[in-house]
Amino acid sequence: MKKVFLLMMLIAATLIPTACEKTPNEIADDFKLGLNVNFLEYTAQIEIKDLEDGSYPNNITLVPAEDYGTSILNSAGQKNFNLSEGSITLILNPADRPQSPNEIKSFDFIASAPGYQTTKLKINFEENNKTVQMPVYLLHKNRETPGISTINDNAELSGSQLKENKSINFGKKPSKQTDGFINLKEGTNFLNGNGELLSGSHINMEVIDMDANSVKLSKIFPGGFTNQSVLKNGFKEEKSFLPMSYTSINMYIGSQEVKDFSESITVNIEIDKNLYNPNTGHQVKIGDQLSLYSYELEKDTWAFEKEVTISGSGDELFVNFDTDHLTDYSIVAELPVCSDIFEINNPTEANIQAKIELEITGSTATRTYKIIEQNLVPGINKIPYNGIGDNISLKLYASGEVLTVNDISCGESPAIMLPQPDSELVTITINIPCEDVELNVASYPIKYRKQGETEWINGVIKDLKLKSYEMEAGNTYEFQIQFDGETYTYEEYISSKNYQFDVDSELCNEINF
Repeated sequence: MKKVFLLMMLIAATLIPTACEKTPNEIADDFKLGLNVNFLEYTAQIEIKDLEDGSYPNNITLVPAEDYGTSILNSAGQKNFNLSEGSITLILNPADRPQSPNEIKSFDFIASAPGYQTTKLKINFEENNKTVQMPVYLLHKNRETPGISTINDNAELSGSQLKENKSINFGKKPSKQTDGFINLKEGTNFLNGNGELLSGSHINMEVIDMDANSVKLSKIFPGGFTNQSVLKNGFKEEKSFLPMSYTSINMYIGSQEVKDFSESITVNIEIDKNLYNPNTGHQVKIGDQLSLYSYELEKDTWAFEKEVTISGSGDELFVNFDTDHLTDYSIVAELPVCSDIFEINNPTEANIQAKIELEITGSTATRTYKIIEQNLVPGINKIPYNGIGDNISLKLYASGEVLTVNDISCGESPAIMLPQPDSELVTITINIPCEDVELNVASYPIKYRKQGETEWINGVIKDLKLKSYEMEAGNTYEFQIQFDGETYTYEEYISSKNYQFDVDSELCNEINF
């Protein structure tokens, strides 16, 4: 690990000519035989997990949604995005860093793995958020999961037409609250994305339906619930969503994906009667007007389909609609965007890992609509947020404490002071004993955990120091760094609260500065 860490920092320095358009000799002259890797100022650690158990899916791929040139690269300064143990560290080219406090540099990536639903993620760099640590969750398409229904079915074709009427039922079971069905008519033709007729012996059908009140939905809902840039009536608009349903419908004939039908299909989706409707201030009921939206992964946009009305039968509420194309569908309470910032003051000397849950609180229901996981740097952290409705509650989990702020109005900017941790600050200093060499690290993500524990803690190496209130001297810790598609793990006994991590001196001659 000691050797790997130093080599990692030195190899990463090869990015400097790309960013600064200088030769290695000019770089060396500039830094007086020292390698200052302050181009690591903006880094992102992406960790892709199974939604249900937090494990790392096999054979994950991560690809840019478009060609960003050399603006965003892996930690070795290359344009390949191979993951190791579900993780990858990305860096922003310094030539593309934000030029003002309000500027955001955004990059979209598509994450996929065999057997999982594909998802799109957005990485945002800004002056106040230079070290991004982003968990991304993938939903397994064939696993029984509480609150989620996954159905795989098939039907016979006669050439290019459906041989007989077909109904697909999905949903309600002991671990899921809502259900629904899809009806297809005999004689329906199926087309691909280019409008070409598809034919075969069978059509395979896949439906994923999720209870809207599941916290899991806030982790995988495309684009999140808030601040959606949607397509409505031919124009782009900014909206906030509070989903009342989420259903993904996919069909395949052989390897070809079905996108359109010659005959509309009917979709029936149950609406949980306990859900809160922020447009009325009460629980949903028969006659409530909601909006139906469809999502296209390629465009990363929710598109308005139509207004829908909640109907009822017995003790159930539901929405019916017809559609002639396949995608993800959500029935939502549509709201104007309200946004502002939380100013969270970290009064300590170290980054503190925090999780922020934002809830909408109705007359009878509380629902998590946003989860933010972020390292809070010393001093003021400005966290952008979007609200849904006028009753917002914030729960901040940090250093084993829970801080709650209730009754936040839409657009309010509360100032929040983190409590001083009860534990002592542990500082690990990485010493590079090479003569005439100064190696500074602006920031680089690292994970660590106490030996024997299962959960990793996200940390940041800054100026060759790792500071933490989560560690305790007198224990052995595992440290994990991801670099260039490989993960390196090292164990170290931390004997004191000011621990010196010494790099082997023989490396200085080996590297030949």
